Amino acid sequence: MAVRRLDDLDYYALLKVSRDASADAIKRAFHAFARKYHPDRVAHDPKLSERHTRIYQRGTEAYRVLAHPQQRSLYDRGLVDGVLRFDPECVGAGRGAGATRHKGGMSRTARPFALRARQAMHGGDYRSARLHLKVALGHDPEDPELLKMLLEVESQLG
Repeated sequence: MAVRRLDDLDYYALLKVSRDASADAIKRAFHAFARKYHPDRVAHDPKLSERHTRIYQRGTEAYRVLAHPQQRSLYDRGLVDGVLRFDPECVGAGRGAGATRHKGGMSRTARPFALRARQAMHGGDYRSARLHLKVALGHDPEDPELLKMLLEVESQLG
């Protein structure tokens, strides 16, 4: 597995399991993964050992998330929005699985819902806009842009 390709893989692809895999299947897949990528296997080659360490760490991260039902559920929701890595700090902040803030301020997981809300607002469908904004705020409850949009929608709805 090329290390640069590692960042493009979700946890299921990394462990080579389907998204509906059982906990036992995930455990078996991780053990097979560990046998192949554990850094001790290539300790004699520092360059290869460093590469295996990075891959193994990501596989361990994948196993920890997928083996924990609540984290797996949150991860699956984030995966729908293209978030490939789980960030427990963002979950604790109420922004959803793997949500990451960008320079623009809004989290990556909130952005698609904000876009749908804008589209609904332009079409005059303020009820749908409100729904999308509430979902976006579930991912990023303190984003000022989302809060401003919600106030605008609420004023339109009366």
